[in-house]
Amino acid sequence: MNSEQLAHIVERIVTRLQARQGNTLTLSQEELRHASVMKFFLNHDALCVQQTDLCFLGALADGDQDNTAVAHLFEALALGLSVSITLNSRLLPCLPLKTLAKLPVTFMDEQGSKVVIHQEKVLSYRDVAGLNACWLAISRKTVITALARDAVISQYIRLVKQE
Repeated sequence: MNSEQLAHIVERIVTRLQARQGNTLTLSQEELRHASVMKFFLNHDALCVQQTDLCFLGALADGDQDNTAVAHLFEALALGLSVSITLNSRLLPCLPLKTLAKLPVTFMDEQGSKVVIHQEKVLSYRDVAGLNACWLAISRKTVITALARDAVISQYIRLVKQE
């Protein structure tokens, strides 16, 4: 391969990446299961998965590649897509926090409010200082400092303790 061929290949890759920039693909969990991955994912730089259930979130936390929707989501991540997952706020107390927090995925509720997963043993002011009007999911054993509790109230953060 000479330098001219290499330059042509790089130019085609850059062109494709620029063409998909700013395009978000929104699919339900069921649509993700049946999606033609390459057809959709190569033309978008972000994926938003809606209407997720606890079974899907559990499979995602376990990295269950036998679940087609989970396998497609991991393919989207491998292709460099930014992934966000919309979930019902009633599911927040039941989430497998430790494993979901490790994934390079953004979570939000059905109204579009961000869901932040905090897995440390102590919630301090530093952890909530940059947050505003969002959900904060913590373990039921998490200790909340006084300053953090005041900030949670003043910044309209909805605190959810995992059961």
